[in-house]
Amino acid sequence: MKIAVITDSGTGWNEHQAQERGLFYLPLQVKCGEEEFLDGINITVEELYERLRQGEMPSTSMPPVGRVEAMFAQLKEQGYEYVIAVPLSAGISSTASMIEAAAKRAELGITVIDPYTTVNTQGYLAECAYKLAQQGLEPAEIERRLVASAESGNTLLVPDDLMHLKRGGRLTPLAATPGSMLKIKPILQLNKGTAGKVDVLDKVRTMTKALSRMVDVAKQDGFDPQSYELRLLDSEGGDSVEQLTKLLEENFEGCRIQRSTVCPVIAAHTGLGVVAIQYQKKVEGIE
Repeated sequence: MKIAVITDSGTGWNEHQAQERGLFYLPLQVKCGEEEFLDGINITVEELYERLRQGEMPSTSMPPVGRVEAMFAQLKEQGYEYVIAVPLSAGISSTASMIEAAAKRAELGITVIDPYTTVNTQGYLAECAYKLAQQGLEPAEIERRLVASAESGNTLLVPDDLMHLKRGGRLTPLAATPGSMLKIKPILQLNKGTAGKVDVLDKVRTMTKALSRMVDVAKQDGFDPQSYELRLLDSEGGDSVEQLTKLLEENFEGCRIQRSTVCPVIAAHTGLGVVAIQYQKKVEGIE
């Protein structure tokens, strides 16, 4: 069976980086004032960060419908029989439902994997989907392995403030209450338990306490450097990045920390000064 794997710019990759991994790519849209951009195609991380520094409040939306329809027409023409899609969490975007509808119109079978988060975890699952498809596994088995990894994962992040997330409607009602927003350092989470939505895990008074709490939560989740993937990402997190790196190395012997920046479509909602970690069990059959 010829299987295509689709993902979107929530991975933090640009179009070329996704294609290098054998993936079909859909760009989400970023709007800054009256200007509209295609994430990963005609706006870079640095360009978006500069706009945030200047006080702009970007917004985002799903990939253009025309691009989605054109992609499925291309897949059909190239002889693909099935699609595995790994879009950003259904809790923060309707991209998944858009892709499912397009697959139905193109009369292609589809499995959508919800990563319950975005950025690196989403990208890892998409890349694993492609590798498993190349191994000749059937869609149901690929789904089983990816879902097991996705459901074990967690994203923990500490934003500088909650204003961007509140304005974009990406917080749960409880997290968006004025009382929550007055706290100094909220620790946010995205995982299966939050249905992929952004929710407040805890609120502490200092960044040092927030970083320590993140490490404690990882321990409670059973994080193990040998069987889990771990990534640290930030959007100009400053000294907090090195502080968190040190804490992780001290608490998890032998852990391999992968580093990346927060991509434009996510930074548009978190603002600058974010520090985050993402971890989930490694996908079965992938080294």
